[in-house]
Amino acid sequence: MNSKIRLWTAQNQGTLKELEETGVYRAKLGNIIKKYDSCSDIYLNVYRWFSKTAGKMVPKPEGVEFPIWAALKKELTLGLDKGQVRFELEVDRQNVIIYDTGKWDYILNYWYIPVNSKDKEEFEAKIRAYGIENQSQICMTNHYPMLKREVEKSWERLFDPDIKISCEKQASLWEIRQDWIKHIYFPE
Repeated sequence: MNSKIRLWTAQNQGTLKELEETGVYRAKLGNIIKKYDSCSDIYLNVYRWFSKTAGKMVPKPEGVEFPIWAALKKELTLGLDKGQVRFELEVDRQNVIIYDTGKWDYILNYWYIPVNSKDKEEFEAKIRAYGIENQSQICMTNHYPMLKREVEKSWERLFDPDIKISCEKQASLWEIRQDWIKHIYFPE
């Protein structure tokens, strides 16, 4: 027997039309570029990393490019803007990737994920020796290729449950299927 999990995800209202027409919604490159505009490359780099790495844990269906972000608790979802909807989903657990929200925030900021406090102190001392004040500079410039590899390698710790940055968890899935939707919320 497969266990089910409840998730909440906010999406553009255009997803409703796609779900009605095809029965499935998948995140697309064009939507990400439209959402993040001139900052889209910053997000796409880590989204591509996530897709490649998480795809080894929960295989991506054919044609999927990017993950869909979801909350494990309704109260952890943001308010809805005009043009958005929130789906309450019930999904087979085997289709969901769950990870530490704090570690994902580190990746979004292009930071090193330490193994523990000693590792964190050692890494911070190392970058201070280079004169780096903002960790994001390591990956956002071409000046520190060895440190950049070290930072990106540390991101694999996102999926290590023994390494914690925060107590909160979040989820990702590769698609939303119409039959997973239990409720649709619209902005008030």
